[in-house]
Amino acid sequence: MAFFRGEDGSVLFDNGGSASDTVAGTTSWNLSISKEVLETTALGAKSRNYTGSLISATGTVELVYTKEANTTASSELINDILVDAGSETEASNAQFKLYLDTANTKGFTFDAIITSAEFGATVGDLQTVSCGFTVCGDITHSLE
Repeated sequence: MAFFRGEDGSVLFDNGGSASDTVAGTTSWNLSISKEVLETTALGAKSRNYTGSLISATGTVELVYTKEANTTASSELINDILVDAGSETEASNAQFKLYLDTANTKGFTFDAIITSAEFGATVGDLQTVSCGFTVCGDITHSLE
């Protein structure tokens, strides 16, 4: 049976409309997708009925802050939280590509807005950054 291990994953990021680059120092990512439901029960029915509705998603990317983070997609990811929505550099949502495999063929692609960044430094430990995002629009996937 084939399976994927966590170290096989990767994150690509692009907030400038060019090519997506690998986020250096990524230690983990998560994507939480949910679908709203609408009640469609008819009057007089004895059981409730529902149908699927809008899909939404949020997630995080965790990374170790490295010297390379100053010049790569890591820097773009970190700096995106500090760009105001009305500025020229925040003209559109950033593109994310979250992969499960080293070949970058199995994963998710979507546009999102960076909604949070948490920085941390602990004596005797690596400096880390956790960036939260909210997906805007459709999510495409290739999981087969």
